[in-house]
Amino acid sequence: MADSNNAPWLWPYGEYLAHFDFPVDQAGVVSRCLNQLRGESAELVPEFVGSSDSLGALEYERLVHTGYIPTRDISHDWYNGLVWLAFPKVKQLINSSHIEDANKREVLPGCLPANGRSRLRDTLTLFDESGALFLTTEWSLCEALLHHDWRTLLIKQRDSWRVGTKVLLFGHGLLDSMSRPYKGLCAKVVPVQVQSLDMSLSELQQLLLLVVEHLRDPGNLSPLPVMGIPGWFPDSEAPGFYDDCSVYRAKPTRRHSSFHERLAFVWDGSTLVPGKCVGQSLPELQGEESPDSSEHGAG
Repeated sequence: MADSNNAPWLWPYGEYLAHFDFPVDQAGVVSRCLNQLRGESAELVPEFVGSSDSLGALEYERLVHTGYIPTRDISHDWYNGLVWLAFPKVKQLINSSHIEDANKREVLPGCLPANGRSRLRDTLTLFDESGALFLTTEWSLCEALLHHDWRTLLIKQRDSWRVGTKVLLFGHGLLDSMSRPYKGLCAKVVPVQVQSLDMSLSELQQLLLLVVEHLRDPGNLSPLPVMGIPGWFPDSEAPGFYDDCSVYRAKPTRRHSSFHERLAFVWDGSTLVPGKCVGQSLPELQGEESPDSSEHGAG
């Protein structure tokens, strides 16, 4: 299980110092703490405003677009705030994309699913809640992830994770879940080959911006069970841990469709180009693709 003194998934956010482990003894304490952390980034990060309202997804996005972030006194909203503080331009891009897409569909209405969101907004929501970047200096590991070659990715190449592979968790719902993980908990990942893992927050933000600009469909994202990431949880060292085929599933075989292609990229520090394995088709139902496809709600 998670160790409060060892949280490698929080590395962009301050590691164990970023844990939600302070008392909520007054209304609005989370928003106040986050506002204190804004500091010099106040021009980029909207003000966090204490809220107890239960907002719809689009209502929430429209409020953020006006310049403040409704923030409840819960861990979910704490981690949302930390992602805003670390990657404000990426969160702004996701927010503005939600608004632009929704406004466009109000003018040109079309058929939408029961949740009222387009495929684009579904994808943005999924990445905002559960998204991550799989960063590696070895393209072969990007291929292993795309093809669900779990044995190569997580066992045979386990030593590669110590020096050449890292996962950046961006989704705040996923960050919230990491304190109480379960075996089927999945990140929705875009794999990227990089020249070096030694990247500043500003470099990571630029990479995230370019990746988000390419997102169009939930099928663009690949599943990665987070409890199996080497070095994150001692459970993964147990014999037979990766033998559970309900979690470490074979890649579904479906007819190719560019609309549902998985994304993978090569990043040279300034330019993001599609990797050679782009064109992976996915089933339309997320439940077939990964054991965890839950929604975390607005915010």
